[in-house]
Amino acid sequence: MVTRIAVLGSVGFIKRLRQLEHELPSISLDYYTYNSPSEAKNIVQNIKPCDAVFFSGSFPFFHATESIEKLPIPAYYLKQDETAITTTLLSLCSARPISIHKLSMDLIHPESVQSVLEDIGQNNQAPFLMKIDTSFDLDEIVAFHTSLQKSEEAVLAITSIHAVYQALRDNNLSVIRMIDPKRSIIKGIEDTKSLALLFKSQSAKVAVGYIQTTLDDPVSEHIIKQMAASIQATMVKEADHLYTLFSTQGDVQEALTKNTITAWMNPSSSPLKVAFGYGKTVMEATQNARDALSYATDNTAYLLTDSKELLGPYPNSITQVRLKNNDPVLVQIAKETTLSPANLSKVIQFSRSRKSIEFTAYDLELYLQVSRRTTERILKKLTDHGYAQVVGEEMTYQQGRPRAIYKLTFPTYQ
Repeated sequence: MVTRIAVLGSVGFIKRLRQLEHELPSISLDYYTYNSPSEAKNIVQNIKPCDAVFFSGSFPFFHATESIEKLPIPAYYLKQDETAITTTLLSLCSARPISIHKLSMDLIHPESVQSVLEDIGQNNQAPFLMKIDTSFDLDEIVAFHTSLQKSEEAVLAITSIHAVYQALRDNNLSVIRMIDPKRSIIKGIEDTKSLALLFKSQSAKVAVGYIQTTLDDPVSEHIIKQMAASIQATMVKEADHLYTLFSTQGDVQEALTKNTITAWMNPSSSPLKVAFGYGKTVMEATQNARDALSYATDNTAYLLTDSKELLGPYPNSITQVRLKNNDPVLVQIAKETTLSPANLSKVIQFSRSRKSIEFTAYDLELYLQVSRRTTERILKKLTDHGYAQVVGEEMTYQQGRPRAIYKLTFPTYQ
């Protein structure tokens, strides 16, 4: 199985990674380039469906923190360590003889430089160091290196930020970029893949839920089925007023995090008690769900994890259904496909709720709770205009035609 990773980096970093891509089997990379780390926040909102996001450094990662928190997939960044410092200094020494005390460097952890110098027996020398973080304006970092070279205290700048490198070059100052070692880059991508696989594994673990209605005023079975569909669960009727849901931890956690169950708790209708249980086995998850149900009161929900952590009561905030599009990209998609804003919003929510970027018409039909004909009509509109793609087919039965496997090709993490 191929793991798809979105990579956010500078022009130089992306160029370097493309040269190493052949050494990353079972990994497919989608590239997104920025000119300044501050652009990462908006780029994250426009990446296409993938399994994880990788940042070329801590600066773009921290600038995009707000957008990352909204992602339904994990994110990781390349950490600058002592290997990068050692590799850069070694490369410099072999290229030109410059005294270490004539260097200026900007780093997140400048103490690492002193550690490297001690290891190589050069602790009597020290470059000019600037500790940087996301609160710094790029102009401040450029000014640090510029003033040292103009006063002739330093003759070469080593920077961790591509935008600073470019600015110093434009001002005809001597500058090189901190070198990210090949092994560190490959390991960073491989660690991101491992994180994506772990995330999928955890999300796929079993979760059991209970929905209990009142004997005097029970909720219709049709409504219960709709609730089950919203977390992609299988429903079993235990008694006239008790239903069991079989789902995954990933789907349930998404519903709790996004307050999907708020729609279940309608004050004007019959009250519900909802409980979920996680477990390493179905039996354990079922018992945890039963225990959690004992804590639930009308129109509340509780979760008992496999580590016996009781969480609740849910819901703790109000969720809003997106009935209009104000994003230019989505407005254009809706205009071209003639899909209603509500249907387009549901397709986006469907993509976000899944841990796999591939799906069938049947998967979408179950999520939308509409007819097969309506589902196929939506998919045809998307594929006809290039917003969905047929990437394969599956045959899980002996007779009939195989099912097409689709993937979306427009940003869904907005």
